[in-house]
Amino acid sequence: MEPSPYLPKRQVLDVLVEARAEEQEAQVRQLRLALQWALLHPAAEGAAYAGWGDDGLVLGDGVGGPIPLAGDGAPLVAAAAPLELAAALGRPAEHAQQLLGDTLELVFRLPRLWELMCAGRIPVWRARAISRETRDLSLDAALHADRLLCAVPDRLDQLTAAGAARLVHEARLHADPDRARADEDEALARRGVWLQRDGRAPGVTDVHLTLDTPDAIAFDATVGRLAGELKELGDTDVLDVRRAKAVGVLADPQHALDLMNEETTDPRPQGAGTLDLNVHLTPSDLKSDGVAVVERLGALSTDLFAGWLSRCGIEGATVRVRPVIDLSADASVDRHDPPPAMREHVLLRDATCVFPGCQRDSRSCDLDHIEAYDPDGPPDQTRPSNLAPLCRRHHRAKTHAGWSYVRRRDGTYAWTSPQGQTYTVVPTSQAPLATWR
Repeated sequence: MEPSPYLPKRQVLDVLVEARAEEQEAQVRQLRLALQWALLHPAAEGAAYAGWGDDGLVLGDGVGGPIPLAGDGAPLVAAAAPLELAAALGRPAEHAQQLLGDTLELVFRLPRLWELMCAGRIPVWRARAISRETRDLSLDAALHADRLLCAVPDRLDQLTAAGAARLVHEARLHADPDRARADEDEALARRGVWLQRDGRAPGVTDVHLTLDTPDAIAFDATVGRLAGELKELGDTDVLDVRRAKAVGVLADPQHALDLMNEETTDPRPQGAGTLDLNVHLTPSDLKSDGVAVVERLGALSTDLFAGWLSRCGIEGATVRVRPVIDLSADASVDRHDPPPAMREHVLLRDATCVFPGCQRDSRSCDLDHIEAYDPDGPPDQTRPSNLAPLCRRHHRAKTHAGWSYVRRRDGTYAWTSPQGQTYTVVPTSQAPLATWR
């Protein structure tokens, strides 16, 4: 009897299903271990606890307190617990906070959902997403939401994020009808505009907006109208591209007004714009087919970069040229604050905060003296080899929470946690690869 040609395909599917089941089990195990970690680090009464809020509050500085990781009824966790967990996982502190918060919310406030997740009835990622919808509820409201969500367990795998949010909102209104207005006010407080860049395509940036609904409708109409004007002026791009260009026109309000009032037929923005960029290039890069390396964005052609500059206008563009910095030098000064050139040296050498797992851009970090600066101490304490960028959260961890570190001769950092665990950080340089030779 000849073997069935479908057997190998069925085997692949069987193994794939088995792998997904193993993945679910592994994720559940991670949450169980996160629960153990949280319970091993209870916040002492009156002491600082881990939570969401200003970095200064997360470690506790006597001013108020952060928003707890999970809602009412879940235990508070010691402030230092997420830091060591994040370091062990090699992830930012926010990742550890989210892991602990999701776990505590599920165990103590959504117990039915937790049990169904552990039994494999709902994916871990979906249960965790639901837990983030309920943290502002009272304990009674959260338990009611848990009952609504798990009323028909067989349908949990069909529950969408929007469907879960509607059930949670129903529980919220059931427990506190006055929350409807509070929710509206809270939603308004979350308005904002955010930029998200893709390192593989530095020539474009995603923009995310959360607006008042009437403003959003008006914005959409204005963008559509400008896209239509661009078409009438001869722009042959598809509608979506013209709408994107229209947003660029809106960045120059006077030109947008002139365009809509038919006072100009030039679709290009005329006013001087602003580009605040740190660009690494050499004279040879300025030739045709050259490459410019822009911090936070990545590499792009010099032709594209020249186009950006031309949009600023010749009179509006300001270019500051800085000499090449020798990253192997270690000149010192006899004062606490490093001069601008030394600060730039350290920021180029280390692109991010050098705490384990942290990815905060070094240009937004403090410069820390690895060996604490002593005003009455010896000279030469302020030098690149004794300076490192630390974000405010991890600067406080080093200063107040028992963390310590050293910079090795090879440029890596060795951190020691309050528990005695050691971590090695290999920093990333801001400087282009060509300068490393």
